Amino acid sequence: MTIPSTMPDQTFVKLKRSLTLHEGRENFCYVDTTGRITIGIGYNLSERGIGNTWIDQQYSDDVHYLYSCFVRDYPWFMQLNEDRQIALVDMSFMGYKKLQEFHTMLEALASHDYAGAAKAMLDSEWAREVKGRAATLSNAMLTGSYDV
Repeated sequence: MTIPSTMPDQTFVKLKRSLTLHEGRENFCYVDTTGRITIGIGYNLSERGIGNTWIDQQYSDDVHYLYSCFVRDYPWFMQLNEDRQIALVDMSFMGYKKLQEFHTMLEALASHDYAGAAKAMLDSEWAREVKGRAATLSNAMLTGSYDV
């Protein structure tokens, strides 16, 4: 007898309805009734962690989303060289809305004042929190060169 390697589609869909009913569907992590960190439809992060495929796919989704936000919101973004774009997208992993609060830095970038932008990056709570990362990214913004 041959054992199928995947679940039939109709069974998959029915199981998803059942699990969604019993586990719920959560976009944010929560602690379940047994103390395990869970997300999605009963995905147990505490025991399973996340796989490299998921990590790489999420990275790709995040970068494409953030890059498109910069292109949409800041006409000057495409005038930045690659390394300055990398610095901004890297920085925006704090949260794009949070990055938009860096008014002085963004105004400096709009006028191609890279020294002013780098200074504004360092003169922030973010820089005090991330320390070396801020120094590295502000230097990339200042010089236009970022060797990773």
